[in-house]
Amino acid sequence: MIESPIDPARHAVAALRPYVAPVLRHAGWFGCFLVLAPVIGPRGYGLFMLALSGIAIAEACLAETASQALLNLAAVDERHLSTALVTMIAAGAAASLVLYATTGALGLTLDGPTLADVFRSLAILPLLGALSVAPSAVLRREGRQTPLVAASTAGLAAGGGIAVSLAWAGAGPWSLVAQIIVQRLVECAVLWGMPSKRIGIVWSRRHFAELIGALDWRAFAASGPAVSRFGPCLLVGLTLGPTATGLYMLASRLAEAFADIVLAQEIRLVPRMVVQRACRVLLPAVLASALLTIALLPLFDLRWWGAMFPAQILLLGAIPAGIILARTACGDSASDEPRWQAVQAIGGLAIVALAVSYGLVAVAAASASWATAIAVASLGPLRRQLGANWRAALPHAIRSCGGAAVAACLLFALAGPVGLVLAPVPALCLLTASGWLCYLIIRGEPANAERPRMPFAGKIVAVAPADAGR
Repeated sequence: MIESPIDPARHAVAALRPYVAPVLRHAGWFGCFLVLAPVIGPRGYGLFMLALSGIAIAEACLAETASQALLNLAAVDERHLSTALVTMIAAGAAASLVLYATTGALGLTLDGPTLADVFRSLAILPLLGALSVAPSAVLRREGRQTPLVAASTAGLAAGGGIAVSLAWAGAGPWSLVAQIIVQRLVECAVLWGMPSKRIGIVWSRRHFAELIGALDWRAFAASGPAVSRFGPCLLVGLTLGPTATGLYMLASRLAEAFADIVLAQEIRLVPRMVVQRACRVLLPAVLASALLTIALLPLFDLRWWGAMFPAQILLLGAIPAGIILARTACGDSASDEPRWQAVQAIGGLAIVALAVSYGLVAVAAASASWATAIAVASLGPLRRQLGANWRAALPHAIRSCGGAAVAACLLFALAGPVGLVLAPVPALCLLTASGWLCYLIIRGEPANAERPRMPFAGKIVAVAPADAGR
């Protein structure tokens, strides 16, 4: 029997699978943004985000809550789905009409006719989000993530193509309006072709009561990510104006993309490995924050450089996000997690409201500080959940934090001089290697790491003849 060392690992595809969806989503958005950014500019993006933020929060509160209620049910039949569909159509239409009716007051309050028109055009989004609740809930209950990724990718491709063509024709912020509406329409159309269950249009009082009974803390906290994402943009726009909103949108979106990709891998492992997996975000976060300006120097014009320093601060927020994810991964109390999410979303919005009048850097620092406070509060539950494994994992975590801190000091000190002397690619290579080497020297090798064994090209087995001793 021969074992070849060049045989591919059988688990390689499974290890990369969690990264596919976030990479496709954020890479598609970033590609469209690189084309649209010089044409639309920060103010055009800010007008769009200011109109979208409030509508997106309202849509998430409606659609995500209903979707989680369907997931909470022990068993779902056709009447549950049809009742949810009819209810969501009515609720989504009502929400869209209410948002459309408030457009006049919005235009008078913010003194922006363009903003009012954009807001009026985006008011249809709650209805589109409500239409996708039933099919997406069916797919999520069945554990079919591939159709959800396919729907998101198809919508992003269609919306991005429409936005690029309209932007180069001079449509301005309206190209972004067309992008989001076309994207949601395509996503909804693809989702309705995927479920294996038939979804009719029948309303049942008993099934509606069961759906209402399925509303719990998890359902209400399902809109927390949308509040954390769009709430700060809304506050920045109402206080600092559309241009600041566009800059903060870029900064927060870069940090969100980085955190989603780096923390995408499932970390539900044995307890002693959870802390080590959470520590893996330390060096990437430091590298991304310190080298951001060098990496994006050839890509953006000077109008967008106001977003770079807030983005560097927000990128460091991936470090406390790793601790929070570790607490979630090894947590044994599912009832407490929605409360953690609600506190994180509402508290983050409150601290941004206090800091927004001081500028974008203050908003980014406040958001990162709140995430750090949540991470520090998570250490107590994490220690109780790990039990005896806490002492074994703590030395590795301390060495990793020390290595990341020293690498950060080195990189932030050298990024400016090296970026001025060298071209972007050589500067990135030199600084990345320097930070990585500094981190590895201080961190050392984990105490429980197993050294890999060198595989043999083959095995030779000697078999003695049966009459060898005669």
